[in-house]
Amino acid sequence: MSDRLPDSHRPLVPSDRTRPAGPPDYVRVGMPSPPWWAVVIVLLLLAGAFFFGPHYYRTADYWKTFATGRTVVFVLSLVILVAILRARRGGRAFVRRIPGLTAIDEAVGRATEMGRPITFSLGLGGLDIITLQALAIALHVVRLAIRFGTRVILTTIDPTLYAVADEAVHEAYTAAGRPESFNRDDVRFLSDRQFAYASAMVGLMHREQVASNFMFGQFFAESLILAEAGNQVGAIQVAGTPTTTQIPFFVAACDYTIIGDEYYAATAYLTREPVLSGSLVGQDRAKMLLLAVILLGISLVTVLTLIGSPQSLQWVKDLAGLFTNAK
Repeated sequence: MSDRLPDSHRPLVPSDRTRPAGPPDYVRVGMPSPPWWAVVIVLLLLAGAFFFGPHYYRTADYWKTFATGRTVVFVLSLVILVAILRARRGGRAFVRRIPGLTAIDEAVGRATEMGRPITFSLGLGGLDIITLQALAIALHVVRLAIRFGTRVILTTIDPTLYAVADEAVHEAYTAAGRPESFNRDDVRFLSDRQFAYASAMVGLMHREQVASNFMFGQFFAESLILAEAGNQVGAIQVAGTPTTTQIPFFVAACDYTIIGDEYYAATAYLTREPVLSGSLVGQDRAKMLLLAVILLGISLVTVLTLIGSPQSLQWVKDLAGLFTNAK
């Protein structure tokens, strides 16, 4: 099998480079050491000096607390904004390969080879951010399946979501130039009851003998029921949910599981949209910055405690309290 990445998993930011030599678990979508980090650090120091200076600190308690939260939001937003602008200008980022998302091609290809359909469950959520993310992943699967003439059966538990999903899938077929291939019976509202929905999904997988099963969205007690049904029909299964209590069941019963921030990074990873990919990289940079500040604070408190400087130590504790109580 070729080591070249499939088209759907090329760098998040368009590039004519193929995957370079390196660890197999990573995709380099490249970004050189950004000089704007120095600017961010300087802005952070200036903001700290302005908001936490001795005179200002002692005379404006309420405004000081109020402004602290705004300062943090401003700095983190600046980091994300810079990353987005760099991505839109063609800058490259470094994004770890996500095996579960890479396996989408494998799952669709398997269904195509076997001549059997794919099922995609949008979970038990309504029109919320979790389910909309699942729908975005579903549309990627649908577009990929359209290219190979593979049938995708999309199921929902929410009637409003059903209407949105039906129209979105129809638009995907139209955009691909194959509106006549769209079958409205393949977008289904099964039930608005948890276990009635689960029972309908189990029956659907057994009747259709699906080759691949995707489960993305909010899942609860029915997660293992659905995953075991997929196992019984021999389907390759890819699942993802931010519901932490259900992740162990998906890990145990599915071939690939999307966990943690991977779930919300999926759209950027799959679409390579510059704004989304830049936002993804910027959020990771912001998390690194927050972690660095936390480690710096811990180190500072430790050193001040060891050298016995109670006044400075109290100042650091008060400063940390501002972030704790920031509005």
